[in-house]
Amino acid sequence: MNNPLLKSFIVYNIGEHKIIKSFKDIFSDIYSTALNGYSSLLKLLLTSQTDLCTALHNMIVFSEQELVWKYIQTNDKLILKAIEYDVEIIKELSIINASDIKKYLSEKFKTDLSEMPEYEKGEFPYDASYFIKYCDENGSGIFAEYKAFIYDGKNISPVLHRDPVKLSDLKLYEIQRNQIIENTVCFINNKPAVNTLLYGDRGTGKSSTIKALLNEYSSLRMIQIDKSQISRLFDLYDVLREIPLHFIIFIDDLSFSEDDDGFFALKQALDGSLSIKPDNVLIYATTNRRHIIKETALNRSENYVHKSDAVDDNMSLSERFGLFVTFSSPNKDQFTEIALKIAESRGLNIDKDTFTAGVERFALKRGGRSPRIAKQYVDMIEARLALGLEIK
Repeated sequence: MNNPLLKSFIVYNIGEHKIIKSFKDIFSDIYSTALNGYSSLLKLLLTSQTDLCTALHNMIVFSEQELVWKYIQTNDKLILKAIEYDVEIIKELSIINASDIKKYLSEKFKTDLSEMPEYEKGEFPYDASYFIKYCDENGSGIFAEYKAFIYDGKNISPVLHRDPVKLSDLKLYEIQRNQIIENTVCFINNKPAVNTLLYGDRGTGKSSTIKALLNEYSSLRMIQIDKSQISRLFDLYDVLREIPLHFIIFIDDLSFSEDDDGFFALKQALDGSLSIKPDNVLIYATTNRRHIIKETALNRSENYVHKSDAVDDNMSLSERFGLFVTFSSPNKDQFTEIALKIAESRGLNIDKDTFTAGVERFALKRGGRSPRIAKQYVDMIEARLALGLEIK
């Protein structure tokens, strides 16, 4: 069995990856190191429940690929040859069966390893052009492996378990959602698109609509930031403008107190700074407040000298969002329809009159009607049906 790792990688930053380190150990002249290398590789593949070729594929596409990006931009033939060279090394690793390794180690160290378990090899039908295209369409590093992120003002961290909500899970509000969907489709197709503010009552599906976009469009990435980090938006812009993917910056429950630095920072980030927002970035924000700047008793007073300034500030921020979409609480009939549609989509078998009376009682107890409350009622009904309990 030949050792492909006598060659070194040029393009892909994978030299310290667990798979590569395991193979390096397998080719060691020290028995304990070689045996631990095979055991580590086996454990890695069994833990991830994948075959060797799939693991090698993921190792490449989820690595940092600065030179691949440079090739995509320049079509430099020397870089292409380097990419092809690295992929050929991986291809040599991909054809190694577990039985090949056991035979190799048994002969090298004069021992019997036939009873050791084996891994699935799989297939590796990929070449350099495939990995270049994958990088171009899906990014590299964490941006290829994940789609949702949190920005804390310094670091961009992946969301390991993102909300699985889909647009098809959301009922009614089609007019509102279609506006947001059309804007997003324009954005990911490099057509003019605008920053968007979703305003409305609590529980009407504003945040869910934004999160559902991420599960609808594979080329989209989303970064959520807290209101307290808005002043760091320009730092985030500088990072994202160098990454050839489409990013939505998501700000939930937007509101500011008077003289809040974040208010002025957001105005500039949207429109009003010498530094422009990157073309591959949009801001989608939600708010429950008609007045994004929280009013005090003083500035609500008719005698407040600067009342018009407070109104102007609210308007100046809202106007910087090119799309303003309103989500109002549903009336009784709409609320019932939402609940029924959710129940129907889950295949729940329940008498309509019983269900209608029950969801209305539930809403009255909760003090209001919203899609969120409708979903909570359906969740409860689904659980009770599964357990054979009485429907209330």
